[in-house]
Amino acid sequence: MTGNPSVPANIAHLLVGRWIDAGHGDDPAVVDDDGTWTFRELDAAAARFAGALRERGVAPGDRVAVVLPDSRGWCAAFLGAQRIGAVAAPFEPHPPRLAAAFAAFDPAIVVTESDTALPGGFARISPGEGDSGPPEPVHPVLPTDLAYMIFSSGSTGAPKGAMHAHRDLIASIEGYSREVLALGPGDRTLSVAKCMASLGFGNGFFRPLGRGACAVLTRRRPTVRLILAEVARNRVTVLSGVPTFWSQLATFLERHPDEAALGSLRLAVSSGDSLPAVVLERMRAHGLDVIEGFGCSECSNIVLSVRPGEHLPGTVGRPVAGVELKLADDDGLPVPDGAPGRLWIRSPSNTSGYFRRPDETADVVRGDWLRMGDVLKCEDGVFRHVGRRDDMFKVDGRWVSPVEVEGAILRHDAVEEAAVVGVPMEDGLVRAAAFLRARQGITPDASTDQDIRRLAARSVGTYAAPQRIRWLDELPRGATGKVDRRRLRNEFTDRS
Repeated sequence: MTGNPSVPANIAHLLVGRWIDAGHGDDPAVVDDDGTWTFRELDAAAARFAGALRERGVAPGDRVAVVLPDSRGWCAAFLGAQRIGAVAAPFEPHPPRLAAAFAAFDPAIVVTESDTALPGGFARISPGEGDSGPPEPVHPVLPTDLAYMIFSSGSTGAPKGAMHAHRDLIASIEGYSREVLALGPGDRTLSVAKCMASLGFGNGFFRPLGRGACAVLTRRRPTVRLILAEVARNRVTVLSGVPTFWSQLATFLERHPDEAALGSLRLAVSSGDSLPAVVLERMRAHGLDVIEGFGCSECSNIVLSVRPGEHLPGTVGRPVAGVELKLADDDGLPVPDGAPGRLWIRSPSNTSGYFRRPDETADVVRGDWLRMGDVLKCEDGVFRHVGRRDDMFKVDGRWVSPVEVEGAILRHDAVEEAAVVGVPMEDGLVRAAAFLRARQGITPDASTDQDIRRLAARSVGTYAAPQRIRWLDELPRGATGKVDRRRLRNEFTDRS
């Protein structure tokens, strides 16, 4: 690889150092449950953590696992690893998932709180120990040097680590963060998704810091009441969440109207899963437009987004600046306008592959393009997400999009949440099955189920209407808040 290593190429400089150089050193950089750090204070904390890692023998290129709740300490640990040219990866503090993830990542050291249960055999360092190290300067790196990995939750198989270089954050900071979110000094952001997930890592951490804004973090479980309190306490201007959160918030505001609850917000963002049009309409009734975006850990970017002021319900908008997209078949041949196709992405932030997973890398990385497992449609330049390739299924020779069936079902007054999967029925043929959560105070019965089937049949066709309906107290979700469809398919099979 040609080129000379430099300090400005390091993520630690991109997110923190350059804002100090630009005169924003005393601006707030990160707020957590216990206090605030300015950019200058965050820089000093990361320097101490970097020194503590060096004292433990961590060298450039070594792998550092960050297993911490969202906090200023999380930021110091992650940036401390970047500062010395190590490769950092955030993980959820959940022992069963950690065992599989650590087997893949094989960290040289784990940053974690002293009482965190971990798989054995790994060196560890606590936030307190990291705060006592001698300050370490930012090490020069090549823009193409490996910097961080984002691991999948492992809900559909063994966790995979998408590898990213120091340069990869720039595409999202200068594209989506600037063009769509218009982030800058004075903004305060809060992400419902946690930093260990791709969505939280972006919207909760590097996008705000990369634009000189302040990241608001909390280690606590993100209930609707807590998020509303955090928005008010920290005067949050940009709030990001998964569709489930926006549905829960709409329900809460319908029961507890409060015009001032979201008064500081200038922007609300949904991503991580498809936002049903009915949820968007419910939020608009409370005076808040939610713009939907689509991204992935493989490109560390939001590549499609509705823009502020646009009303495009049920869509994920248009491509963001600096990203090239196409809908194509498995071989990369474009599909006609309006037809479903697999999403292909070409972006400067694309992953170089999955860590130590050559077969999975070969399936996704196709030269300059990423061949994703998501299926979308495009009409007049506007994209609509119709589902994951492995979630879609055929009924009577026709493809069924779970996302479209769920959108229809959610228009029923009894339904708070919906998830649709394809499962084999008694005759061995695959049909749609719906798992639903009722709105509070409603007790669904057989007539409710029949109404829902008729509603779905009118909206998406009789063949796609659910043949089986089950009501659950809660839908199973992975660590990022997405519905775990594999568990639902197993649930149906086990009980049938």
